Amino acid sequence: MKDKGLLIVMLCVVVIVMSIAFAAFNSALNINGTASIASTWAVGFDEDNSSCEAGGSVSISSSSTAIVGFNLDVPGQEITCTLTVKNTGTLDAKLASITATPNGDAPITFTVTPSNDDLATRPVLVKTNGTETITVKATYDDIEAQPEDITNTLVVTANYVQNLTQ
Repeated sequence: MKDKGLLIVMLCVVVIVMSIAFAAFNSALNINGTASIASTWAVGFDEDNSSCEAGGSVSISSSSTAIVGFNLDVPGQEITCTLTVKNTGTLDAKLASITATPNGDAPITFTVTPSNDDLATRPVLVKTNGTETITVKATYDDIEAQPEDITNTLVVTANYVQNLTQ
């Protein structure tokens, strides 16, 4: 009987200890707060500072898309355009990718070259005033049967991302 009483006391002590331990570890953590971001993203082609040689034209259809037009007269003729990308936002940016899509089937070869082809060493467009130039060159291919009008456009899309390296 004495052992039964001791066993009941020990079980009661264990239940009390477990209840206290459960209460100690079962607490809610409430975190209240607010956050805001005051940064702005404003990276895009700058139509005022983009230009072409005679026979070429540039129009900006959106901040990341430029339409470059070319009117070539003779085989071998080249026209070069310079597109300027400007960062007027509050975050540093870097060119992630660039695509160029011709509209038309004229015999023209296009070359699009950012200021530096190496992704790792491309310049950072620093916030509020960073710029980069992209060169677009159109060359009239040397073909036997010449079409009457060699006019074509090239849609250039530049994808910039936030520069996370310091």
